Amino acid sequence: MRRANKANHASNTGGSLHTGSSTTYSTTAKKMATKIGRDPTQSEVFLRTHTRKKDRGQFVDARSEQHMEAHKAEMKRLENERTARIAAACRGTSGSSDR
Repeated sequence: MRRANKANHASNTGGSLHTGSSTTYSTTAKKMATKIGRDPTQSEVFLRTHTRKKDRGQFVDARSEQHMEAHKAEMKRLENERTARIAAACRGTSGSSDR
């Protein structure tokens, strides 16, 4: 573990900054669930732990912001694929009721 931490610290990409101190992901998610009345999404927990407490719109570092932008782009791509599959399925079944 110590070697892995040392390697991560020395890497070119640097360590991951977050604002959750030593609180685990699951503890943060549980606290958020209590506050908002439902389970938070992974994106919501990520935003909570990688943005400034005083300004939740400001990421703690560029790497966190890039990660979130990539995540948003992937979610949009998946939603577009899902929408296209549903539309194709609807087109495929619309003609079958004419028999």
